[in-house]
Amino acid sequence: MAGAGVVLGLRPEPASASIEPPPETTRLRIHKGDPACWAPMYVAEPLLRKEGFTDIQYVFANGSEVAKMCREGALDLSAGFSVRFMYNLEQQPHPLKIISGLHVGCYALVGSERIRSVRDLKGKTVWAGAFMNAGPHIFFSTIVAYVGLDPRTDIQYAWVNKDEAMRLFREGKIDAFITFPPWQMDLIEQGIGHLLIDTNIDKPWSQYFCCVVSGQSNFIEKNPIATRRALRAILKAVDIVGRDPVLASKTIIAKKFRPEAEYESIFRALKDIPYGKWREYNPEDTVRFYALRMRETGMIATAPQEFIDRHTDWRFIKELKKEFRITAW
Repeated sequence: MAGAGVVLGLRPEPASASIEPPPETTRLRIHKGDPACWAPMYVAEPLLRKEGFTDIQYVFANGSEVAKMCREGALDLSAGFSVRFMYNLEQQPHPLKIISGLHVGCYALVGSERIRSVRDLKGKTVWAGAFMNAGPHIFFSTIVAYVGLDPRTDIQYAWVNKDEAMRLFREGKIDAFITFPPWQMDLIEQGIGHLLIDTNIDKPWSQYFCCVVSGQSNFIEKNPIATRRALRAILKAVDIVGRDPVLASKTIIAKKFRPEAEYESIFRALKDIPYGKWREYNPEDTVRFYALRMRETGMIATAPQEFIDRHTDWRFIKELKKEFRITAW
């Protein structure tokens, strides 16, 4: 990792970073979650040390614990699925601000041969997670709402675990299945189903961030230099993951976030996800787009601009874009 910047052709350290004051704190506690989607958070560790953090902790928390840990100040930074963050912020208010996009893509919607478009799912049975209002279900609801269907009344759901859902899909008892790469390709390569939506490439989904970076509100207010330094390291790591998914996959295995037997599936996922869009896309557009869809389905009640004003803080990403001389948006 020490020579990754040179090997990957990353830009030299901006002059402004070399004269920046040290971080207000050298401790950084990062939410430990899905290793494939959030690979930059783990690849960033040596870059975070270069930014002055000497005590870097990856703290595990499941979805229901994140709000509590944020209120208790037990987490500083987190990556997460944008719509799940937004739903949780509305349902369980806690001191968290979305501060940057991380990457687009991830989710794919696979349909059976009976289904040719998302509109064909009206009255059909779909797997969208093991329980209601999980990330897959929220995201699927935005897809359905976008084409004019009501996910609350027009769709039947199979609330089972993923393995059971895949069995039911193979048996023709489920008509569509939402999943992450590379599992959708495994199904398709077996001749089971076809892609209805690939968020890596299909618009409008490919134009918005799937995962975003957030910061605990008190942490970013008390430690603005540390927050900017940490986000700088994470965004550099996003570039590294995009350019060298082999390195990123090996990093995840080396840190024992996933067993070595899963290396190939992690590599395929990282290779397929289009990293680097943080340079082009405005994360505020993502929040506004999904806030509109989620409000249509009753998942949030707050108007999009009010939600943005209350739950986002873009000053750090704006500063870093200027630092790296990025003029997009």
